[in-house]
Amino acid sequence: MDNIIKSFTVRASLYSDIWDNASSDNFKTIKLHKDVREHLISIAKDFIESFGIDSFVIEDILFVGSLTNYNWSNYSDVDLHVVIDKSKLGTEPIVADEFFDAKKQNFNLKHDIKIKGYDVELYAQDVNETLDSKGKYSVLFNKWVETPSISDFELDKNSVIKKVKEFNKTLTSLEKMENTKEKLDKIDAFKEKIRKYRKNGLMGGGELSNENLVFKYLRRSGFMEKLSDLKTNTTDSILSLENAELLPK
Repeated sequence: MDNIIKSFTVRASLYSDIWDNASSDNFKTIKLHKDVREHLISIAKDFIESFGIDSFVIEDILFVGSLTNYNWSNYSDVDLHVVIDKSKLGTEPIVADEFFDAKKQNFNLKHDIKIKGYDVELYAQDVNETLDSKGKYSVLFNKWVETPSISDFELDKNSVIKKVKEFNKTLTSLEKMENTKEKLDKIDAFKEKIRKYRKNGLMGGGELSNENLVFKYLRRSGFMEKLSDLKTNTTDSILSLENAELLPK
């Protein structure tokens, strides 16, 4: 736990292996390295085309997260949001969201893509969706959408650890439940609770809010992957023939 907690720090410059003029305070001169940008565009196009959709539907490609901020560390990853207009796909919004979420998980699990040693995490974002991030860079248009800033930071270690333990306790309780529709619903509700918890933190305190640091800890420690696996395994068990009596009526 200590190594992850120690990674929550603020640096004097952006990550120079990714950014030109990383230590400058003039963001008009801070750009993605040419090779990094070219690779990210190719990755985004492959991501969308893996859905069976032409890449021309891409409205933008946003690079966000700690690597577009001053709190990057060895635990960071490349958060790449491919922005598309889902309304043009001719399907219901909920159906489209579920489709993209499933495809996203499959793509991220199937591929092990790295940029300068950092894992690439891809997301399909609707053009009307608000993205809460202080550092936001348009890879497609090669410019900052929202610039980051260096701020005073004092880690509330005890609060972060307390919340992490609380979430772990809930996960343990879910793991002990019988594989039923009720369990699936509780898993979904728990995932949504974590999502809203982080979003509220980003809106209120930004990248270095306690809520976002808790989420980063959960992701870096493998908690979020474990939660996703629990949902998959529970679904598989419910749908299996030997557990047919557990299917909802």
